[in-house]
Amino acid sequence: MYHKTFIFFRPTLVLLLALLLMQCAKDKGAEPNPTEEEGTHKAVRSSVVAITSNIVASTEATYQWSVSTAPSQDYSLTSANTKEVLFAAAEVGVYELTVVVTDKGNTQIQKVKVSVTKETSEYKTYINKVFEFRPAPGQFINDLPSANDGDTYDRILTRANTYLAKKSGDLLSLGAFGGYIVFGFDHTILNVKGKRDFRVLGNAFWAQANPNPDATMRGGSSEAGVIMVSYDKNKNGLPDDEWYEIEGAGHNMAKTVHNYEITYYRPDPNKVPVPGSATGTVGFVDMEYIYWKDNQGKDGYLIQNNAYNHSLDYWPKWLKDQPSITFKGTRLPDNAVDESGNGSYFVQYAFLYGYADNAPNTDDDSAIDIDWAIDKNGNKVQLPGIDFVKVYNGLNQQAGWLGETSTEIMGATDLHLLKENIPTRIK
Repeated sequence: MYHKTFIFFRPTLVLLLALLLMQCAKDKGAEPNPTEEEGTHKAVRSSVVAITSNIVASTEATYQWSVSTAPSQDYSLTSANTKEVLFAAAEVGVYELTVVVTDKGNTQIQKVKVSVTKETSEYKTYINKVFEFRPAPGQFINDLPSANDGDTYDRILTRANTYLAKKSGDLLSLGAFGGYIVFGFDHTILNVKGKRDFRVLGNAFWAQANPNPDATMRGGSSEAGVIMVSYDKNKNGLPDDEWYEIEGAGHNMAKTVHNYEITYYRPDPNKVPVPGSATGTVGFVDMEYIYWKDNQGKDGYLIQNNAYNHSLDYWPKWLKDQPSITFKGTRLPDNAVDESGNGSYFVQYAFLYGYADNAPNTDDDSAIDIDWAIDKNGNKVQLPGIDFVKVYNGLNQQAGWLGETSTEIMGATDLHLLKENIPTRIK
């Protein structure tokens, strides 16, 4: 009887002894446990996949993710210090991720593989769709794109898509301060560490052939547009997630105004113009054309001129029954300088980086780094990539005979799919 009882309880005693030895080893700070393996994740290139560590740990545990093996450095790794990480790659291949989990002195390591394959239908490197086009009044509004009496907003939006949703876009104007456009891509543009990620194309140029690369501002035709970005977090293909501002070089300048608001008032078509003196061959048709006032206690007019071959109708024709338009955003410092002293030659100095239509399309500083994104409180944010971009004119100024400063764009490109090597000289 006693012999049989001993035989029955022997396995239990062995198990208890093993558990006791394991606890003793843990209390003494044992060596890291053997590496754990998880099944390979599958993802299409430029698509974001969420990976969660399966190591059992307390809420006090710390996590450190890294990419240990990669066929390309064009990848995004977000929230690397949390249990769940967001990963995406712009090139096909097998990527190996490593996470080190430290929990109460005990360290465990897990390796995860992600197999990235090519998309079924090849991605576009350029804009896929324009979702909104809301320009402010301006001298090119009814020309870029063209608008006719009786046109509806939907027709203009379709025309904006015709202008921009193609590899080589046509020039489109956003008008005076606040006028904006929202567009998206057919894939996520990745936030690759240490590289610029995308470029909004404009028609900026330098006034001199060899600008000083160390200069604070460079002379040219900068009509800087503030850039906002959004990641399609809810995966519904619409720009309805949170927006973040790209913090360009002008964001914290002394004369920058945040939360600026301006309202433009539709002019009476029967009003008598107030002409101004001409500058060379350029005449000012109406010095008090479109009245505006802002939330800073200031007001003024958009001046109507005949400097260009345009319709002279600054108010959007598809909004002919709307008495006023209001826009909000970050107002950048005025950058137009009359270098001639007599109003005949204006130079619009570029901000160092971070804006649309600010530096030439071939210049490094027209390229944008998604890591420059900040939230509404000015805090840096970590985004795995972006799916949507909003550009609005950040300047409220008259540059003499040139008229109001108006941001123009002619497309946008994913620099990773274009395989452009963009230096990170600034910021």
